[in-house]
Amino acid sequence: MFSTADETANVIWFDISYADTISSQADIMRFFADNNVNIRFGYLDNTGQAKKGKYIIFTQVNKNVDMEKLAADLKGLDVVQDVEYGISSNKMIQSVEFPLNLLGERAVIARATTFVDIIRTLYENVSQSDGLLMLSGLKGGINAARYFKGITTIDESNFKDVLKELFMATGWGILDVECDCETMSGRIFVHESFIADNFKESERPVCGYMSGYFAGFITEVVGKTMHVREVRCKSMGHDVCEHIISLAPEGAKLEHLLRGDIT
Repeated sequence: MFSTADETANVIWFDISYADTISSQADIMRFFADNNVNIRFGYLDNTGQAKKGKYIIFTQVNKNVDMEKLAADLKGLDVVQDVEYGISSNKMIQSVEFPLNLLGERAVIARATTFVDIIRTLYENVSQSDGLLMLSGLKGGINAARYFKGITTIDESNFKDVLKELFMATGWGILDVECDCETMSGRIFVHESFIADNFKESERPVCGYMSGYFAGFITEVVGKTMHVREVRCKSMGHDVCEHIISLAPEGAKLEHLLRGDIT
């Protein structure tokens, strides 16, 4: 988040869709420089359609600038396909677009403590809360894997790297993944788990949502029903959270495994 104390300027965000060429980003940056627009923050999103990109930029613009004309001139660049913009009347803006998109779906930013509060509430008030959390994670992992399959090649040879980069990019944790692709058995170590770090002390593992996410993601990628369970958790005093990966028994349904119907 940033703001400005300059009473003569507005904080403005731009959502720019552009043709992804070697000069696109440079052309857009040059446009803002030529128009004396101060770029405070920006990021790229090129996970959508091939040869198309999105550039989210947050700027500080003098109040005397005609924003409609500036946006129209920006859209007139050969590489730019569409432009949206918005003005922060309070001169404070989060460093994301609205609505925020992540992996092709609308996303929101929430404090890790908010997510952990939900987990605590489930533990205190819902029977079989561990299974419910793992099932929720399962759906998230499956949907994420399907998204990646739609935009790139993902299989047994590279799913570990994709999963590691995804967790780091979303701030969920730093992964070490050890998995034998022939036996589909191994371990996932989660460093800096956003759940365990905020849950603090617990007598049982608390990252069941992540176990479900791992199971759903790997199952969708490799086409085999996988079972993932957390055996060590930082909230229990361990140095790192550890999840065991294994093939499910033949004929077993993943949701039964996650609910604990099959061990």
